[in-house]
Amino acid sequence: MFLVTILAVMFIDVGAAVRPAERPSAQDVGAAREVWDQLKVAQGTGAATQVQFSPETIEGLASLLSDVTGIQRVETRLKNGILSVSASIALPLGLWLNTETTVAGEHAGFPAYRLKVGWISFPPTVSRWLGDAVRWSFSSSGARNPSLDELVRRVSVEDDQVIAEIALPRDVSGTGHVRMVGADSIDPKLVRDLYCQAAADQRQDPTDLLPVLVNRLFAAAPSTDAADFNRAAFVALAILVVEEKADVLSPGAAALRKDCPSSSQPIMLQGRTDLAKHWVFSAALTSVLGAKVAANLGEWKELGDSLPNGSGFSFVDLAADRAGMQAALLSQDPKTSALALRALSLAREEDLLPKSLLTALEGLSEASFSDRFGNLEAKRYNEAVAHIDQVLAMNPIIGQPSE
Repeated sequence: MFLVTILAVMFIDVGAAVRPAERPSAQDVGAAREVWDQLKVAQGTGAATQVQFSPETIEGLASLLSDVTGIQRVETRLKNGILSVSASIALPLGLWLNTETTVAGEHAGFPAYRLKVGWISFPPTVSRWLGDAVRWSFSSSGARNPSLDELVRRVSVEDDQVIAEIALPRDVSGTGHVRMVGADSIDPKLVRDLYCQAAADQRQDPTDLLPVLVNRLFAAAPSTDAADFNRAAFVALAILVVEEKADVLSPGAAALRKDCPSSSQPIMLQGRTDLAKHWVFSAALTSVLGAKVAANLGEWKELGDSLPNGSGFSFVDLAADRAGMQAALLSQDPKTSALALRALSLAREEDLLPKSLLTALEGLSEASFSDRFGNLEAKRYNEAVAHIDQVLAMNPIIGQPSE
């Protein structure tokens, strides 16, 4: 008991050192997209690329990280050549775990950084052990991961920017990472069987209607393990409908499309191919990573679209995202999975996405979205999302399909 008390005093605080972070903005999403695009180009060539991170970019990435992890109190600072990342993590009984990570100067390979937890500061050597432990945890899940120094070749922390030379090997997939963060793994053999059967059906009897594809997949369900079947079916459906974008959700998805080719016919929901992709990908994301991640990624996509050269923030797209997400949630809940399976095997277009939601606002620029709805935390925005959910709740996927 005495030792526990000492440890609590050293590492745990009675208050949070970091204030709550705001949810991401369109600019945050745009900054993250620019970094990711640079890394993807470099990965395609197998070469390292130099990426510059401004203070605004670093703050944007931290905002996205906070949003997707649920750690609401994350703060970054770049001042006088020192980069610091602070976080406050809520514990039971109103206690807090306050952490701060700092790095400065120029480093060959992964940077030496200092970690402070509570009142205790760890030297760079111990901090590196922690970084290697995180990398090892991914490797132990079956994902192939290069060493930290292979991934990060050089880091230079300057007064007004951080320059990093990063290499993403061409043969490294994000699938293992996705499955590591996600819930229970989905049976890859079942995904393969379902996808190949759906692809064969498309070759023999092509359709461009998403409800028909959904009916076919879920009509072939076994009498037991409905929840596991449903999750695998949504992933198989994503491989069929959204193609390469679904590769991170299932190992070997690219090989599956080659082994079991389907017709190249675009799939539509309510007369639109984009809504079919939104619905299916959101359902598959929910099946693999959960509803929070699926909802966040859907919102980030729309924020990014509100930037110049984008199609604009679309509440219709968001409605399709949330419809797919809710269908997947009901399908993987043991209490409703069997009913949801039956409903999906009979579902019509109106059951997947009510036509009344197609009148929602679309094509909003960043300025228009801000003027009308504020931000992702604003009351007006949350009321708009709540309206979508209310419409979906009036015509749930479980129970009898609409006439």
